Amino acid sequence: MTIKCTIQHYAFALLISLLVGCGGGGDSEQTNNSNITNNNSNQNSNSGQDNSNNGNSQTDTDNSDQGDAGQGDTDQDNDSPDNGTQEDDTFASMQNVSKFIQQATFGATPEQIRTLQGTSASQWFKSQLEVPASLVLPAVVAAAPDDPDDEFNLFHIEQTSLAFWRNSIAGQDQLRQRMAFALSELLVVSNAGGEVLTDIPEAVAAYQDLLIQNAFGNYRSVLELVTYSPAMGHYLTYMGNEKGNEQTGRMPDENYARELLQLFTLGVVALNKDGTAALNSEGLSVELYDNTDITGLARVFTGLNLNEDDPEELINTRFTKPMQIFPESHSEKEKTFLGLTIASGTDAQSSITQAIDHIFNHDNLAPFVSKQLIQRLVTSNPSPDYVSRVVAAFESGKFVLPDGSSVGLDKRGDLTATLAAILFDSEARQVASNTGGKIREPILRFTHWARAFNVQNIEPKYIPQLWETGATADLGQHPYRSPSVFNYFRPGYKAPGSKSAEMGLVAPELQITNASSIPGYINFMTYFVMGQQQEADLDELKEEFDEIGVNFDLEKALQSFKPDYGPLLQIAQVPAELVSYLDLLLCANQMSTQTKDNMVAALSKVPNDDDDGYLPRVHLAILMVMSSPDYIIQK
Repeated sequence: MTIKCTIQHYAFALLISLLVGCGGGGDSEQTNNSNITNNNSNQNSNSGQDNSNNGNSQTDTDNSDQGDAGQGDTDQDNDSPDNGTQEDDTFASMQNVSKFIQQATFGATPEQIRTLQGTSASQWFKSQLEVPASLVLPAVVAAAPDDPDDEFNLFHIEQTSLAFWRNSIAGQDQLRQRMAFALSELLVVSNAGGEVLTDIPEAVAAYQDLLIQNAFGNYRSVLELVTYSPAMGHYLTYMGNEKGNEQTGRMPDENYARELLQLFTLGVVALNKDGTAALNSEGLSVELYDNTDITGLARVFTGLNLNEDDPEELINTRFTKPMQIFPESHSEKEKTFLGLTIASGTDAQSSITQAIDHIFNHDNLAPFVSKQLIQRLVTSNPSPDYVSRVVAAFESGKFVLPDGSSVGLDKRGDLTATLAAILFDSEARQVASNTGGKIREPILRFTHWARAFNVQNIEPKYIPQLWETGATADLGQHPYRSPSVFNYFRPGYKAPGSKSAEMGLVAPELQITNASSIPGYINFMTYFVMGQQQEADLDELKEEFDEIGVNFDLEKALQSFKPDYGPLLQIAQVPAELVSYLDLLLCANQMSTQTKDNMVAALSKVPNDDDDGYLPRVHLAILMVMSSPDYIIQK
């Protein structure tokens, strides 16, 4: 079919010309709801749990951390607010639902937008706290070769990625998964670059599960678990860290001590409660510590190594357990940092506990962590007042939801209270200003497409393109594979020569946006949007599966990640209706009039194909929306 062969090139040229003329906001009060209301998909209706996609996620049925999840009604149906509480109008309109769900999950679905309108967002939030966790490690263990001496097994190694795609797209615990991903970009571990964390995928899988299981827990607990994590211990080189030796000149490794302070907890300069820099009498920022503090703290993290309780245990299994303390390798010296002195002779466990407690209670922790979580979920440039309100929830460990019920355990560092404060804040819920919002990360754009169009048979093992998406010629970002401990991008990044930088605004995600990544993203999305994954030659992939003894189901492979465009095909004859549908579903009705007019004009030129009907028009519409500034900037 000629149009099928040429539409990709036509779409690319049209997209480039369209992007030049696109607007960047406006029309945010529209109520184009009828299309989603009238076009039902195959998704199951359940506004409490997220059943919008059918996947094969591994789940933690024990769900033991849910005691941290908050209080209140856990009715999965979310039909109405709690009795006797004030009205919760967060989901008053479909636009409001779309915007909230895009911030709180890996992407809004038509089913969610339709069924959650008019229900209680507070109830949805609380019900999500009770959904069992979708984990990664079980999938990695299940894919491990029967013989540990087997040669390199790519299918086993890539399970950390494959499980992430399944859980982020099909997991019912969307709020948990989204919070865990946000934490993963603050407390960074990466299996990029090969070697141990690549060859032993259980290490990163256990770390992913650590964040998933504690996404609604307490940041103090997370810091301790991260400290004892073999993945972090190897990544930041303090696994096997030895005490100093004056005779040889050996010093304790300072890597984790430095990044714990700089990246995971405090930053480098003193902060006010609103996240702004605290200035001295001369109007200058105040540095929190110097290298002597790092040297003192580094002594704390000596004596940790892989657990050796069972000498017969496989190394892959040992990488899933907390590191063990070896007293003979721990520094007996006095450890002084940030105004605290841990007495000489203090054992390793006590030293670590005292150090984490001291750092956790530092004035900088709450604004430093809170602001970055806001950036990951809602907006790159939150106002000082917004940060202050979230800091208050972080420090008090409690937040009152719009329906009057509360979440949190009244303890400093409660992540449930912090997350609720971020999502329900007036600045998150109101129409974004020209300085509000954030650039959507490439990972979130792809998962949004998959959820928005109800992709079927979510089996990423059959999609080699998802095994590595980090190259700029592809998606330009890969989960848990950032280039360094500094994440894919820095929270304070200002793009040189950009208008946002001129305005003093940060745009972290622009750090991975360049002349190569833009067409790379468009080409990557074109492949999936147009269903080319259903037309791939799978013979080579089948041979690879056969070589490693993994069952290959041809029918599942052909249907994997197949989108459902049925609702769009019903309205594609009228381009304006098609654009309105996508505006609500993907942009929460915040596309500019100029962008919509340009798209309608372009789509009107795409004819009805003899074989595919209006499918080429639907393909092009999705690509234009998801490549436009109106979509790329989440407002």
